[in-house]
This record gives sequence, structure tokens and C-alpha cells, in this order.
Amino acid sequence: MFDVKNKKIIVVGLGLSGRAAAQLLSERGAEVKVTESAEHEKVQKHLDALTGCSIEFELGRHTEEFCKDAYMVVTSPGVDPEALPLTVARSRNIPIIGELELGYLFCCAPVIAITGTNGKSTTTELIGDILACSGKHTIVCGNIGNPLSGEVDKLTEDSVAVVEVSSFQLETIKDFRPYIGVLLNVSEDHYERHGNLDAYKMEKFKIFRNQASDDWAVLHSDFQKDSMASQVKSRTVFFGQKDSMVLAEDGRVVADAGKFILEECDIPLKGIHNMENVACAVLVSKIMGVTEENIREGISAFRALHHRFEKVAEFEGVEFIDDSKATNIDATRRALESMNKKVVLIAGGRDKGGDYRSILPLIKEKVKTVVVIGEASSNITSAFGETIPVVSADSMSDAVEVSMQTANSGEAVMLSPMCSSFDMYTDYKHRGKVFQQEVRKLTGQ
Repeated sequence: MFDVKNKKIIVVGLGLSGRAAAQLLSERGAEVKVTESAEHEKVQKHLDALTGCSIEFELGRHTEEFCKDAYMVVTSPGVDPEALPLTVARSRNIPIIGELELGYLFCCAPVIAITGTNGKSTTTELIGDILACSGKHTIVCGNIGNPLSGEVDKLTEDSVAVVEVSSFQLETIKDFRPYIGVLLNVSEDHYERHGNLDAYKMEKFKIFRNQASDDWAVLHSDFQKDSMASQVKSRTVFFGQKDSMVLAEDGRVVADAGKFILEECDIPLKGIHNMENVACAVLVSKIMGVTEENIREGISAFRALHHRFEKVAEFEGVEFIDDSKATNIDATRRALESMNKKVVLIAGGRDKGGDYRSILPLIKEKVKTVVVIGEASSNITSAFGETIPVVSADSMSDAVEVSMQTANSGEAVMLSPMCSSFDMYTDYKHRGKVFQQEVRKLTGQ
């Protein structure tokens, strides 16, 4: 087990990840110092939660004096790689790891790690539910909202840690080695951090970097001929379409060469993209030795996560769908592909550097009108404005009202932004909640 007793360790960032890392290190006897550049209510909440721990804090700034002479620096995934504490550490050859790596170093349970541009949270939760149905002690954690560092004390060698992993977290791994690593997909996202698609994809493939021949790599069939996939050292299996161990085709999931079939009516999740998420979960569960009965039970009892292609209401024949989690272009593409009716699309927020025109044919086919909000309004208007009507809205309330006026009975209004939420909201959940509130006001529900 990793020994940090009496070692000076700097934790950078006091969000959920920083708080969990600081608490774990303090409980293990480290001399912990936390530096956080912001100073607001959320920071204060995490600060209050650490009352009683022997930790030194620097809030509202980063200073070189506070950060020097550390044994190690632990950074949170949201911290800019060029933040002062990290540049100081690099200049002094101080090791830098992320909170995910820290949690792994103290984790005694086998790890199933799931990454991808879209579908991570749903697939992570679904795998966790299926394993729990099989009787395994399972902790679902990571990028999904509760950091691995905060869960390690609940895990034993007989447990399973099912961990959602982001590209930001994979940037800083050293020894992180999941028994099963899952890569769902890679599409345009986070160019503001990684620069381009190739660099982003390389970060995603790090999930397999430390695996050995007795580990498992589970990948979407799109990667069957990928050069990066060919370099993976672990046992590699595929799900999705053609030549996969578990197929998502013709509205059903098929495994074991047709011996195990889940029909669409057996699956509570809707949409083509979710069929592939289910196929992945089935494959992982089979690797873990879960019975077909438990797989069926876990899937049938599963409910879609909030703000992910979630039906909110139906009013005067118009369906309202909250897909606020669609923070990139490919996520919106997948949502639109799953729609069998015309859509009034509410989109916009903080631009992440993708090419909106890449889904222009689908927009033309599926979308009646785009209602744009937030900082990316002009970029989205430029991409789609010559093809279909684009209307600008000043607020979510305005967007919902305009959408309702535009949609006819038998059509849908869908919030699927293609952008991050940070220009107007604290996160995608906040954005989705506001959308749902405005829909309920409008419909009187």
C-alpha cells in the first residue's frame, strides 16, 4: 500500500476531487496542504467538510512559496495543466499525479474503468447495477460524481470498483491499471484542453497503457482496425456492430452468437446509442462471470440517468426532452438519430471547439428549428442558419417559450446543447434542472 505518512503533499483544487484527495491523504498521515485559486460558496462547503483534518489551506490564489518543497503534488482534473502549482512542481522535478491515480494507489479492489466521449455515466451505472444484482459488493465512482479517493475505505479485495474516467483524469495517471478498461467512443470534444482529435484520442487510449496480458480491453467495434487498438497489450474484445462479441443491431442486443438476446422491450433505455451502451455492459458483465439471469435483472431494473435523453413532459401533443448532458456535438448527433419525429432543438452554451457543420445533414433531416442560447449562439447560427430557421433566445425561459410556439403536435422540443454549460450555469445538471422547471411552468405540471 502506498505510504505517505509524514510526507508533505500539495493538493491543487478544492472541488469534490481535491476534497476527497486531501481527506484521504490526511487520514493516511500525510502533511497536507491545499491550494485553491477560487474563493466561493462551493469552496467553502468543501473547506467546512475538512474541519478537523490537519490541513493547511491557501484560498483565492496560488503562490510559489506555498507550493515549494513538496514530496508530491496531487491535482484535480479541472485544474489547468499550466496552473502555477504544477509549473512549480515541474520546475523542481516534484512528481505530479491526479486524484484518480491517488485513489488507485490505495485501492485494493479490482477496477473496471469506463471512458469515452459519450455514454460513460450511463454505462458505468449500468455495469454497477448488474454487478450488484449478481451479489458482488460494488462501488460506482469516479468522474460520475464521487471520486475514487473518497470510496477506497469502503472497498475490499472482494469488492469491485466501477469507475467512470475522463480524459482529464487520464492525463495524469502513472500506474493506474484497470482489470477491465472500456473505451466506448471518441469524437470531437475538449479541444479547449487537448487541442485536436488525435491528442484527445491519445488521452483516452491511456486507459489501456498499464494493462498486462491477463487484463481486458473492451472497445467499440469502430476501433477494430484502429492502429492504437492494435497496440493494446491486454485481451481485446469488441461490442457494437459487425464482428463483435456482443452486437447492438435491429433494435436488440445479441450475445453468444445468438444464444443470448435482449429485445428492445427488455431494455428500459431508449435510443440507438443506449443499445450500444447496453451491449458494452453485457460484455463486461460476462467477463466478470455474471449469469444471464442477473444481467437481465440488472438491465430491466435500470432507469435512465437525469438529463440524458430524459422525457420531461408531453403537452398539447409536444414531447419535451432533457438531454442537457449532451455537451458535445456527437452526443447531440446520437440523440437526433434516436428521434422518430421532427425536433425543435435548443442548443448552445460555451463552445468547445468542434465543427457544428459536421452534423448539418442530420440537422436538415431531423430538426425543424434551432433555438440558440449562450456564448456559442453566433457560431451555431453560422453553421445552420442558411439551411434551417435559427432563432436566438436570451434565457432558458425564452427558449422554452419560443420552442413551444414553434413546435406542432406530434413533434418534440429537445434541449441538447452541444456545448458546456459554464457560460450560464454551474454545470449540465443545473442547466437541465432549469429547463425542466421552465417546461413545468409552461405546461402547468
